[in-house]
Amino acid sequence: MQPYLVSSFRYVPAREIGKLKVPVLLVQGSTDLQVGVEQVRSLQAAKPDACLALLPGMNHLLKEVPADLPAQQRSFSDPTLPLHPALPPAIESFLRKPCQAPAAAADT
Repeated sequence: MQPYLVSSFRYVPAREIGKLKVPVLLVQGSTDLQVGVEQVRSLQAAKPDACLALLPGMNHLLKEVPADLPAQQRSFSDPTLPLHPALPPAIESFLRKPCQAPAAAADT
């Protein structure tokens, strides 16, 4: 696993996402302790036509969990916790109609 992990360090996510020519859905939870909202905002800045689903109370495992550390830790070992209730509708909405680039960005 280590060689794979080391090889991934050469990639800058914002640079890579900016190269994509397909619709993109960025999904971020407000209680994700591994990836912060500011990081998803940098991805959105690199691909302004991307959709952003910022889900309050969703953690890194896509579950509804408060930000406190003990609850976060428990969520990693509790397979009975369901996905955040707003996640499936956000994905479905994106699949039905991806976001469109703003008019100014579409011309560039």
